[in-house]
Amino acid sequence: MLGKRLLIRPYLPEDVLAHAEAVRETAESGQRWLNWMDEDYPDSESRSWLALSQAALAKNIAFDMGIFENKGGRFVGAIAINRLEWNYRSGNLGYWIRASASGSGFATEAVQLMADYAFHALQLNRLELVIAEQNWASRRVAEKANAQFECLARSRVIDYGKPVHAAIYSLIPDDLLTSI
Repeated sequence: MLGKRLLIRPYLPEDVLAHAEAVRETAESGQRWLNWMDEDYPDSESRSWLALSQAALAKNIAFDMGIFENKGGRFVGAIAINRLEWNYRSGNLGYWIRASASGSGFATEAVQLMADYAFHALQLNRLELVIAEQNWASRRVAEKANAQFECLARSRVIDYGKPVHAAIYSLIPDDLLTSI
């Protein structure tokens, strides 16, 4: 998926080092929301994750992809459609952006591109974004991407090892902005 500034594509084996480096860079700020992030995140863990992502993609179980800058190809983050319910044509949308690219608008563009892919290529009718109530940055991204806030789900996600409420947002095809 090619956007104005971004390319979203499936992971390739040569993305291992860039992925691992971005995780290590982002661990301090991202670990609260993504507890697998670690400042000592090993390259071997990225290698395993990318292989699992490729296998899930081949089976249409999940669509985990890398986010890259169009110019220069720098790895800036990850985005995924997972928890698919094909019978209801719905799934979950999640994303993270490396610390040095945060605040650039990349997450919003990536969400819009991936939603377009979900609705057109995958023929989904609904995407849910499940975001910890206090994760204001991710909530702003959802809102900028025109996702609609639906509710707070009690004890839905983990924050600092404890269950917390999650803001549930949704996207349907009518919500897509035409600026993709």
